[in-house]
Amino acid sequence: MIALGVVVLAGGSGERLGGVDKAALTRAGVTLLDGVLLATFAAERTVVVGERRPTVREVEWTREDPPGTGPLSGLLAGVEVLEPAAPTLVGVFATDLTRLGAQDVHKLVDALLSVPRADAALFIDAEGHRQPLAAVYRTPALIRVLRELAPLEGRPMRALVRELDVIEVPDLGASQDCDTPEQLARLDELDDGE
Repeated sequence: MIALGVVVLAGGSGERLGGVDKAALTRAGVTLLDGVLLATFAAERTVVVGERRPTVREVEWTREDPPGTGPLSGLLAGVEVLEPAAPTLVGVFATDLTRLGAQDVHKLVDALLSVPRADAALFIDAEGHRQPLAAVYRTPALIRVLRELAPLEGRPMRALVRELDVIEVPDLGASQDCDTPEQLARLDELDDGE
């Protein structure tokens, strides 16, 4: 596989979950962060944007400056750790992708490599929503647009996606995340049934 770097955004406040640390939540005995790290194990380098903690594999750490300024700020902080010798592609994943597997990461990479003009391959969920935090980007395009969009504080991820030539890849559940107490309870029910 072509050189892949990964940035995992794990610095959110978990506001909709009552302020809990989403990265530390567990599913089937594995933290949500470790689940994403296991799915992205083939990456040449991995940067986690968030508070340091024990993880299932070696990663590099950073924080957006100042902390809490949003996913685009976190993404830029992660990409800057990968520079100046950043891999050709950068996978960008939220920490709470509860169904993401290694095969899903490969699917995104393959989709992007199959269309040379494309800047990114994003999962699209069953409702037709693009998932920019479950995606693989061509590094030069990603860095260029992040710098063009500055200042990034508080800007939504869709501002990035609007500036890129994107391939949409059906997610088959891989981009399912955990943002609300109801979603967390549903995950717990699924764990109990397994």
